[in-house]
Formats: sequence, structure tokens, C-alpha cells
Amino acid sequence: MPERFTRRQALASAALGSLAFTGRASGAPYSPPHRLDQPNVPGFGLEFKSPRLAKYVDELPVLPRRALGGDIVMAEARHQFHRDLDLVPSWGYDGLSHLGPTIEAVRGEQTPTTFVNGLGRHVLWRDIDRQLHGASELDRTHPPAVVHLHGAPNRPSADGHPMAMSRPGGRVTHAFGTDMEAAGLWYHDHAMGTTRLSLYAGLAGMFLLRDEFDTGERDNPLGLPTDEYEVPLVLTDKLFYPDGRLRYQGTPTVAQDEWAGGLCGDVMIVNGKAWPRLQVDRGVYRFRTVNAAQLNDYRLELSNGQPFWVIGSDGGLLDAPAHVAELDIAPGERYDVLIDFSSLEPGEHVDLLNTMRISWAGKLIGAVQVPNVMRFVASADRGRHRSIPDTLRGGTRQPARLPAVQTTRRVRTATLNAFLDRKNIRWISTGVMNMNNLTYADPEIEAPVQGTTERWDFVNCDWTIQIHSMHLHLVQFRVVGRQDLNVARYMRDNPPPALGRRWAPAPDRYLRGAAELPAPYEAGWKDTVRCPRGQVTSVIVRWPTADELGFDPDAPFTTPQGGTEQGYVWHCHVIDHEDHEMMLRLRITAPGQDLSDTAVPRLFCATT
Repeated sequence: MPERFTRRQALASAALGSLAFTGRASGAPYSPPHRLDQPNVPGFGLEFKSPRLAKYVDELPVLPRRALGGDIVMAEARHQFHRDLDLVPSWGYDGLSHLGPTIEAVRGEQTPTTFVNGLGRHVLWRDIDRQLHGASELDRTHPPAVVHLHGAPNRPSADGHPMAMSRPGGRVTHAFGTDMEAAGLWYHDHAMGTTRLSLYAGLAGMFLLRDEFDTGERDNPLGLPTDEYEVPLVLTDKLFYPDGRLRYQGTPTVAQDEWAGGLCGDVMIVNGKAWPRLQVDRGVYRFRTVNAAQLNDYRLELSNGQPFWVIGSDGGLLDAPAHVAELDIAPGERYDVLIDFSSLEPGEHVDLLNTMRISWAGKLIGAVQVPNVMRFVASADRGRHRSIPDTLRGGTRQPARLPAVQTTRRVRTATLNAFLDRKNIRWISTGVMNMNNLTYADPEIEAPVQGTTERWDFVNCDWTIQIHSMHLHLVQFRVVGRQDLNVARYMRDNPPPALGRRWAPAPDRYLRGAAELPAPYEAGWKDTVRCPRGQVTSVIVRWPTADELGFDPDAPFTTPQGGTEQGYVWHCHVIDHEDHEMMLRLRITAPGQDLSDTAVPRLFCATT
């Protein structure tokens, strides 16, 4: 392994340890590097537009909370996204017209919960591309559903495998994996070939896991806001027809039933409402935030320039609050945020903004950045919480500090690509999003060994200059950092073969510039990582053993439709990419396990 990688790992590990001590009062608040934004290209006005809507006229819906257990039905209802739009068809869980309730559970809880597919014809049936892997004509009238608890250590049979689909009338019972520290997870549809459409229609919700430190009760040892001062925020951008119906066809240059690479909406939706407002008492609030968008990553900041604090990431609490001016959040990522409204006068407001440029491909056809997210309006009341904790781990009545980031000489390279589909070129942007130049059906898969630690290098050499948001099922990992890549030389020296042959050349010789440390809010446990264009993003993963998990992560299981599956998946959480081949299978195998009798040969880590 080149020396620069060794130094980078050591530097990043040391820095992650030091970040835990920065606390909330040290120096200027962190801002992410803006040089990683999408390029500013001219547009040609070829995007459909939503009707003009007034901002901040609807109250933020407070999603109801419920425990595990019983039946949760997925069904169609009539939903109003804005006061000036009609009630329109939408999907929700457990009686909600859009999205699902916030499920709360306690660490280690194993309460079986039955998910019932009560869906009728797909709300977006005209948008189903039957040429995508796993999609079919049947999906229009009998839509499949899969429930994935994103970020949890689930048994293979309960993980929401994309092939474990149920059709209308089906009932699937899961006992989710909850043996992990308190964290903000989320659940959403994961059906093969239609995930992007079903999630867009409303099949998503928050899942708050509690433990003895972060109990969710007023007397929690960490002193964190609870009850009405702890607010889940499900963020996404959407596009609407004039009557308020959900529109998924973003541009007339692509047929409605053809995959188009991703959707940039022009209306920001929070908890199912367009540009809502929330009245806040003048104190500290805790916002459990998820980016549930199809394509766009967001850069969140407050309109008055006020900094705020990030106290947790995908897999739980940081060592100490990270003081930030802006927060980058990619699709699938969650961040646990504290905002102090104490300085506001009664009636004064502050807006949550998005300053991230959209994908250049979206802008090229006319899509625009959506800068406004929601508004906070101060009440005359003082809030119950008036301070920010100095530490979150390592103190009295706190969880243990995060372990040091491990180093390893086992490396997996994963290339993130977009190649033209030579067999099915329907328009100029038709391509196959993929990892390692493979499709889901190809026999070669990643098969890490239980109990081993690996570094995964996500090499974003996508010619569309798109960020990717990479998610590994089953595990939480640690972000090491990022480094710029000379993409032109990398591609010139290592020309990719035809789609279907593994292509993952090591990027070491093509790195340039200084290694970039992860953002302070990325210092904790993660299951999804933002992978910017033209960079190598490195994470450290330890694959748990069957004894540690309490189940065999490689156990075969039977799907609701009678098929047999094995293992998990890893994929890009830009959902359109996931639906068009940017998802591969994953086996976590026992030491010494022989895969020679299967159709999926083990791909060994590169070591030096």
C-alpha cells in the first residue's frame, strides 16, 4: 500500500479522536468545503414546473408516535401537500395519508410487527419503467412492497431484502434488529425496481431507538430535549401537477414510463407539507433529520447565520456536540441536530435554508435549486431546555466514548459509475448506474468474512459528476476521509470493459492533493456516506460474527413469494440509481467458508 494511504489513515484516526474533544465552544463553527458543489451550468428550461405556492402558510405536521407490535398497514389515502392544492392520492403507513408514524423502540426489543400490503393500483403507475431489473407490468396494478429498517443490524430475513416483496393482501412479520446504541433510524420501501416511486409516494418513516442514556424521557441522563422539543424532520423535494398530484416525470424529453436518472423537485416537503412553519418556544430543540430525497443532497443552514450543533449521526451520538454553520446531508443520511432559539424575540422568525447546488444534469434540463426548507417562528414562551451539553459520551451517566478508528491493510475498491447502455439507448442520457461495472444479476459479489475489518474505498469516477450516497446494509462504519482523484488519468490508464465484467482498479496512483478529514459530524457511526464527485471516500468497516449478532448473517431465507435469498445488499441511496443497477448483493461469510459450490465466487480484499 502506498505510504500516502498509511499516513492518511493515521491522520484521520487521530483527528477523529481529537474531534470528540472540540465540544460546542471551540473556535469558529465548521462549514463544509464548498469546492465540492456541483458545477454551475446553464439550463435550457426543459423541466416541468409545479404550480406557484406560497411559503410558510401550513403548519409542520407532527408525525404521531407508536411502539412496535400489532399490524402496520400500507394503504392509499387522500393527502393535501399545501393549503392551495387539492387532496390527492398518496401512500402512508398505519392510517397516515403520507409517510408513516415515528416508531419508538428500546435497545434489544424484539417485538414482532406485521406489515400489511393494503395497496391498490400504484399511485405512480404511469411512471413504472418495466425495463428495469425486477419491475413488471404487474407492479402497476399489484404493487410490491418491502419494509427495510435502514441502519439496523437485522437478520437477513427481516432486513427488507429487495427481492423479499409482498403483493397486495400480503402480510410480513418482522422482529427488527435493535441491538445497538440509541440512534435515529428510518424505515422505507425497498422493492426491486420500484423503490424510487414507492418512497416518493409516501412509504417512509422515522424510527427512534432508545437506550438507558438517551431514553426519550424528560429525565434522560444526557439532558437532551424530549416530548414536543424533539421533532423528526423528513426532508424531500417534490414536483406537482397543477391539481396537486405527485408528478415524477421531470422533463418531457423522457417518456413518462422511462427511467430518467433522477428527479429534482422544485418544492421542498417536510413531514408531508410544502415549506411548512413551526412555532417554537425560545429554547433548545432537537431535530431528528433524514434526507428522504430521490436525488438531491442538501446543505442546511439558518437564514440569520446562527450556528447550531450536530449531536449524532446515522448510528448514534457523537462524543461531543459538533458546532457547525452548515450541514451537508445526502439521501439516506440522518443527523441529530440541536438549535437554540433563545435569542429570538416573540414573533421573530428564522428560516431553515438549503444552499446546495443541484445536480448539473438536472440543471441542464431546467431544474432549479430549492433554497427554502421551512420556517421557525418564536412564541412568547421560554423553552424547557436552555443549554447545550458539553459532552455526550465518556462522562458520568453517559455511554462510553467512541472507539478509535481502526486501521487495516484489507482494502476493497468500489467504483461508482454511469455507463451508456449500448443495448437500450433510448435518449442521450440513458445509462446504467453501477458499482464495479456490474449489474445486480451478475454472479460476482462482495463476500467479506465475519470478524474481519476492511477499508472500503468508494471511487466516484462517474462522468455525470454526480455525488453518490453509499449505504451498506447490516453494519455501521466509520468515515476515514476523502482525497481528490485524477479521474481522467484513472480512466485513461484503466479503460472499463463491457458492462458485466468487474472493474475496480485501485486508485492509489491517481490520488492528488492533501487528504481531507471527514466533517466533525461524520466522526461517529455511519451506515450511509456522501461520496462527492472526483474523490475517493474511505470508510472502515468491521464485519460482525454470528456469535456477536446472535444470528447467522449468511443464513438463507424464504421470501414472501416463495423464493430463496441469501445475504444483504449494498447500494447508492440516490434511489433512481439504486433502481437501475446501482445495487449489488453482499454475503457476510463464516471464516473458511467455501463458496465454490455456489454461483457467487468470493472476491478477496486487496492486501499489501
